[in-house]
Amino acid sequence: MIGYILRRLLLAIPTLLIVALIVFFLVRLIPGDPAQVMLGEGADPAAIAALHAELGLDKPIPVQFVTWLGHVFTGDLGTSVVTGEPVTELLFSRAETTAIVVLLSVALATIIAIVAGMFAAWRRDTRADLAVMGAASLVLAVPSFWLGLLLLLIFGVWLHWLPVVGYVPFSEDPVAALTFLILPVVTLTISESGVLIRMMRSSTIDVLRLDYVTHARAKGLTERTVLARHVFPNAFAPTLTLVGLTLGRLFGGIAVIETVFTLPGLGRLMVTGVLSRDYPVVQGCLLFTACIYVVVNLIVDLLYPVFDPRVTVE
Repeated sequence: MIGYILRRLLLAIPTLLIVALIVFFLVRLIPGDPAQVMLGEGADPAAIAALHAELGLDKPIPVQFVTWLGHVFTGDLGTSVVTGEPVTELLFSRAETTAIVVLLSVALATIIAIVAGMFAAWRRDTRADLAVMGAASLVLAVPSFWLGLLLLLIFGVWLHWLPVVGYVPFSEDPVAALTFLILPVVTLTISESGVLIRMMRSSTIDVLRLDYVTHARAKGLTERTVLARHVFPNAFAPTLTLVGLTLGRLFGGIAVIETVFTLPGLGRLMVTGVLSRDYPVVQGCLLFTACIYVVVNLIVDLLYPVFDPRVTVE
């Protein structure tokens, strides 16, 4: 197991290097001059040139990349050209909010998908199955931002049960922080559960057709035991892969939800960095997201043998 983990980590190094290279050069394609943004439209050309030299933007791009990569290896992702704060500190301060919302949402969506998907597969071609699949299809058709705005309107504006804007960190008031996170978590849970339910139902149907399930039923085991002990471990493996992809995607693509609910997370930080031509922030966010993808995929690969004994790490 340890050898497998080390091999996967070694394979992740060239992947991250390629990602870093692509991120660095793509950010340079963003129109606009960071120095011009910082100093304003009427800035003196001499002041702009001096700021270019201070930020290292006057050097050739390959030199800028090598310098930036050397700082990355030491944990220094640079300094925001807008706020002057270290990018590493910005990322970790914003990652807490994003991580809480994403992890809670995906965990709840996975639980819902397991229960609803297996139930729909067990009651295949019945009204219950049609109801579950209809609900999953409806969820897939509804944009997450529209659902979030609808929930804000109902529970925030009309009923006044939950706050509409703002955020309180967990370090200040955990109870108040939870009230601000309820609607974002519910929105993402509903939005992400649709595709997970469909995957879980499809894989469960495939497993229910296998001979060992028929043999388990022939031995007189109850249907609950058959589903829990023999069907679920093998049916959940494909859904686990999708859960891992969903986690990685949401960590880098939750900007819309964070904007709707005014949450200070990674998504809004990246959008702000793009709009303000803040190269270090955008590069740090993209690289951080790529690292999360690698880590999540490694964890998913290590969890496969737990749910499917036919899969080994060797």
